[in-house]
Amino acid sequence: MHIPLPKKVLRILSKLEDCGYAAYAVGGCIRDYFLGLQIHEFDLCSSATPQEVHACFEGERLLDTGLKHGTVTLLSEGESFEITTFRSDGSYSDKRHPDQVYFSTSILEDLKRRDFTINAMAYSPVHGFVDPFDGAKACRDKLLIAVGDAMERFGEDALRILRGMRFASTLGFTIDGSTHSAMLKQTPNLRKISRERLASELNQTLLGQDAARVLKLYSQILFIILPQLAPMLHTPQKTRFHMYDLWEHTLKVIEFSPAELSIRWAALFHDSGKPASITFDPDGVTHFRGHPLISTKISDECLSSLKQSKMLQQDVHTLVLHHDDRFGADRLQRWLAKLGLDMLKRLLQLQYADIAAHAPHVAAKAHKMLELIPMAETLVEQGVCLGLSDLKVNGDILMRSGVPQGPVLGEMLSYLLDLVLSGKVKNDKEVLINIALKRLNAQ
Repeated sequence: MHIPLPKKVLRILSKLEDCGYAAYAVGGCIRDYFLGLQIHEFDLCSSATPQEVHACFEGERLLDTGLKHGTVTLLSEGESFEITTFRSDGSYSDKRHPDQVYFSTSILEDLKRRDFTINAMAYSPVHGFVDPFDGAKACRDKLLIAVGDAMERFGEDALRILRGMRFASTLGFTIDGSTHSAMLKQTPNLRKISRERLASELNQTLLGQDAARVLKLYSQILFIILPQLAPMLHTPQKTRFHMYDLWEHTLKVIEFSPAELSIRWAALFHDSGKPASITFDPDGVTHFRGHPLISTKISDECLSSLKQSKMLQQDVHTLVLHHDDRFGADRLQRWLAKLGLDMLKRLLQLQYADIAAHAPHVAAKAHKMLELIPMAETLVEQGVCLGLSDLKVNGDILMRSGVPQGPVLGEMLSYLLDLVLSGKVKNDKEVLINIALKRLNAQ
């Protein structure tokens, strides 16, 4: 079998071979070739030790990025290529990293230690295609299977559990039965993984095409990481506006949301405050008064615990806080001024997804949220007033017209801005001055 590789990669493999070492492209790049996906990076492995790689590429720029695990990074023609020595791993006492690494001269030994069969394939122009665990067939079947004993694989490195969820979500794969069972059984070990690594995998999982399906199948894994979300499971929504329980509704909102990270996280958290705010009428009808504020506090706590970026935390906070604030074209300018165009568009996309996940007679109105987006864009293009800096009057103009300096002046500007944003008056200098003077004389 011939797998086309870029000239840059072929040069590196060829040089290692010329130095007397076996060399392969391995892992994700071979997987993505079989899946017909664009390959973004090429990981290489070789029988050469890091010291031998340095000798082979003498005169070129190399970085010792992971000597303990046999990895050297070669910087070549503006790109970086990791070259890792064939190896086998010792025990994993911390459930994440091998306690010992043993260098090997066998590509088969190296592939045995990998997580899933789709990632345990290698190719060399000299030695050919190596696929000891039928990874190519798993790619064709869209099936995620652990290499060797699944319990052992996830027992070694618990992060592989989330990697499994990520691959299932982003690639649309089904997880093999024994692999599925082992993931669930080894879930408690995720508590030993750093929050940053958990966050990275969850981010990618949420952005996947099958995020909702995967989170439904593996909700108990998510709840181990974010126990604040567990109360949503099976919480009823007994109203004429809903047709799903709370967790099912949340998954539907994720499904209907665009693959934008802040929106997907907001979809996950938007109703997380409902279990704490639920009340029942005598006939069993449920209410969740004040849940957006509780949901916002939960999203803040969870994203902070995952050490997510401050920008993501702030964006999700805003989206969750306002997800239930419904408005139409008549209030669009005011919301533009409050949130800005980018955030308003994201809020409308979240609200579309939320409404679409309601009962059919409610979901039929979801499109109205998306219809507001081009209206908002048009308002911005027209240069409508969105803040004090856009008003046709300022403090100097009002003072020259007779408005005294001090608190009265600031209050007057805010009053005029509110009138303009509400659409009650035009943003016209003379009109605004007249309104200001009439209000001042009436005081």
